[in-house]
Amino acid sequence: MKRFFLVLLTIGVFAACKTKKGTGQDNEPMTFDDFQALFTPGTLPYRLTPDSLLLKTADSLALDSAGLSFLTDTLSKGDFDRGTRVKYFPLQKIKGNLVDYFAVKATSKSEAKGYLCFLDKKGKYLNKLRVADTGSDDGVIMSLNLDAKNVIKISSETKVAGGKTALKEDFYMVNADGSTTLIMTNSNGPTTAAQIFNPIDTLPRKHKFSGDYTAGDMSILSIRDGNDGKTFLFFISFSKDNGNCKGELSGKGEYLPGNKGEYNDKGSACGLSFQFSSTHVSIKEIGGCGAYRGIKCFFEGSFAKKIEKKKKKA
Repeated sequence: MKRFFLVLLTIGVFAACKTKKGTGQDNEPMTFDDFQALFTPGTLPYRLTPDSLLLKTADSLALDSAGLSFLTDTLSKGDFDRGTRVKYFPLQKIKGNLVDYFAVKATSKSEAKGYLCFLDKKGKYLNKLRVADTGSDDGVIMSLNLDAKNVIKISSETKVAGGKTALKEDFYMVNADGSTTLIMTNSNGPTTAAQIFNPIDTLPRKHKFSGDYTAGDMSILSIRDGNDGKTFLFFISFSKDNGNCKGELSGKGEYLPGNKGEYNDKGSACGLSFQFSSTHVSIKEIGGCGAYRGIKCFFEGSFAKKIEKKKKKA
């Protein structure tokens, strides 16, 4: 009889260990399979709206440090007030053509935001976009539509004078390395540089030419660090002729001798040349970029570097 009970006890202990394995508890490391199992499997098309962000989610479902380690520790950097406690909740995992998409909700006591994270087919984190927002912080309400062709549409609604709403729609293509290419923008209202959604805003800017550059109130050019010192990421948005001619483009450029840079679009003949200095950067089209701008204006001109405010010491 004792032997019988010993066998039962052994089976029970083995079953308990098997149940706990890979959960990230009891000092067991979380595997990528454990991590992705936290997300609800989804299919394209996929939508994420402010209303869905406001749905209450049990705190027990929040991602812990082990889960967040598969993403990035700067997921919501700059999007919430400093010192605000933010909780992250897994939403859906969707298989894409070139990358897989993981939708994550970030919440504080007063607001909620949605992020679309890009991971490669082996589970390596590549990049992310803020794609949804309840608007409680800056007043801009954002929503996401990811269609069956893997095109990301981010819709931004902003209250303007007269009680009207300005709608801006940005369409992005995701590349295999996780970078995004802005392919089209629709807008029914005036846009200022402060209202432009910058998809690379939170990326590192340690290179001497990295930073934000402006040309008036309606045009910005952001330069961010590339994977190495020979490359850079950029985002350009301009508006000319009182908003009648606009253009937006993002991509990866290559530094050349003489403080120069060059970008060539893999999907078209579009190309840009960059001339950097300590205070300005000038751009000029070296190929047809009509797919990314109006027909009567070009990606050209000089942008002045914005002086970054020094952070106060704590």
